[in-house]
Amino acid sequence: MGLDVDDTNKRLKAEYGAYEDSLQDAWVEILERNLQAAAEIEPITRKVRNRAIRQYLTRKHREESLQRPLGHNGDEGFTLESILPSPASDDRSEAMEEDDARGKDVYERMVDFLIREYLKQKQENLELRKKHIELTAERIRLRKESLEFKRRRYESWKRLMEDKGKQKEELLRLHMQLQREKLEFRERSLRAKNE
Repeated sequence: MGLDVDDTNKRLKAEYGAYEDSLQDAWVEILERNLQAAAEIEPITRKVRNRAIRQYLTRKHREESLQRPLGHNGDEGFTLESILPSPASDDRSEAMEEDDARGKDVYERMVDFLIREYLKQKQENLELRKKHIELTAERIRLRKESLEFKRRRYESWKRLMEDKGKQKEELLRLHMQLQREKLEFRERSLRAKNE
């Protein structure tokens, strides 16, 4: 390795802290790759830091998901942790030595839970589909009523315009007849004066 050990160690401690697992992981990566330049350390530190962050987020998500209530909108009174068996101690070897009956019981409880959730979701989907069909029928009925109303309004407007047109024609005819009668009256009165 062509790197200064003390300088590299200072860089890694500044990045991760003195007692972090990530410091050890970074050293392992550096030694495995046999780095020669200090500039090559940066990608390794970034990779190790990102891996540690991913592991932390995965662990945190797993812890939260075990505590999150299950069921429709989280209203059920149980969590994934409550339906899974909890070992008597944290020792994994003891947890693995549990009898098959308990494992089958947990499996059956999980299957029952999933089947209930599936059937509940299926029923909910059917209700939503029924509601969608009802809303579509209502929308079509309202559209039909709206078109019928517009048609009646147009027809009444058309009749009104026709009536107004007839009235105007009648008024114009009466006006012309009045003017004609006035002219005839003037002519007669002029003839009477001349005679």
